[in-house]
Amino acid sequence: MNEKLRVGFAGGNFGRRHINAFSTLDDVELTAIAEPNEDLRNGLADTFRFEQQFDSIEELLSAKLIDAIVIATPTNLHERHVCAAIDADLHVLCENPPATSDGEMSRISSTAGFSGKVFMWGSQQRFSPEIQAAHMMSEAGDLGKVYHATARWRWGFWPFGKDDWRGSIEQKGGALLDIGIHIIDSVWFAMGCPDPVEAFSSSHNHFLRDIVDDPSDASDDSSFGMVRFKNGSTITFESAYFSNVDGEPNEWNSPETLNLELWGTKASLDLVKARKEWIADQSPNSESYAESIDQAELFIVQAREFIDSIRETREPQNSRKQAQSLTKMLDALRQSAKDQKAVSIRTIRDLDDLFGGV
Repeated sequence: MNEKLRVGFAGGNFGRRHINAFSTLDDVELTAIAEPNEDLRNGLADTFRFEQQFDSIEELLSAKLIDAIVIATPTNLHERHVCAAIDADLHVLCENPPATSDGEMSRISSTAGFSGKVFMWGSQQRFSPEIQAAHMMSEAGDLGKVYHATARWRWGFWPFGKDDWRGSIEQKGGALLDIGIHIIDSVWFAMGCPDPVEAFSSSHNHFLRDIVDDPSDASDDSSFGMVRFKNGSTITFESAYFSNVDGEPNEWNSPETLNLELWGTKASLDLVKARKEWIADQSPNSESYAESIDQAELFIVQAREFIDSIRETREPQNSRKQAQSLTKMLDALRQSAKDQKAVSIRTIRDLDDLFGGV
């Protein structure tokens, strides 16, 4: 496959980051954009010189102009749009979360597995040098036995409007699905993606119900918990929109604190500062283990992995099997918060196990 791959994009808001990334790849043609907001769609079409533009993803799929699609539509539409795109014989990169439940992810995995098309889900932080190096060190045993990880992402205040999707249960918003998923996945991937067996969590809504239009639809504004894995390791996490913290402002201008740490019997890692720490002869040691790159570059590396997996007919780094495990964790965490008790996670063999990879 030497010719350029024709790529389309559904969703122009967050999708702009993906479009920017794919525009840097020489073997890709930006063919079409689907976005209901006319001003946003026209602006992207003019900037990136899309050949075609559409009001909806359905119109884009019906046109049969593309080989692959990047889906950055609202979270609650991911499963419907991904399955429709695969049914239209397209390779798919879907923004995170890949699905809002284990059931949705199972349908995506089955559809992709039987079609032979590449399905990849967006998790650009996995491609950071800090996370990549941590993953390789974990797999090589350089850290000893990796037995625990901590992940904390706390914001100072809600920087969005009262009708923003992140504050809506119906639109699959909330601290767990919006920000918790990213930090859980980052440390889980760094650990080598062990199989989850149990989850415990609590969620709260002390603030959003007083902000959103419909208090009964207000999502969780904080989520805290633990996941235990088959190999005995654990992750503890904290994710919150409202925390009364003082930190550097994020891209939405809310102060935030972010901590990602890996604990091994030989050494520990600070995944944010890219520092490796260990004790030798009762003396502390520390060294840098990676050089950071900016967010735009992470999206480019992720786009390159998607295109390469298509051309090489292989499973991408962000695989369907990992997406299934991640959604099982999220389901169990939400159920635990609801039932106020620990929830077991059952690992089910997927199509890769039964029939082989793409």
